[in-house]
Amino acid sequence: MFVIKGTDTSGNVQLRRETPEATLKKARELTEDGCWDVCITAPDGHVYQTSEFESRARPA
Repeated sequence: MFVIKGTDTSGNVQLRRETPEATLKKARELTEDGCWDVCITAPDGHVYQTSEFESRARPA
């Protein structure tokens, strides 16, 4: 399970997604909607900024 966290004008947002693709899509949507400090926690506990995760999730 991947966890996406961010902040918007209402406070903190925390969402969960099953796949890297769905996680990245939701993280991008949050950023586009005006959230800041968006980060992704992978199942292994590593925390990524969206751009870092995008590089990691991209197939080689």
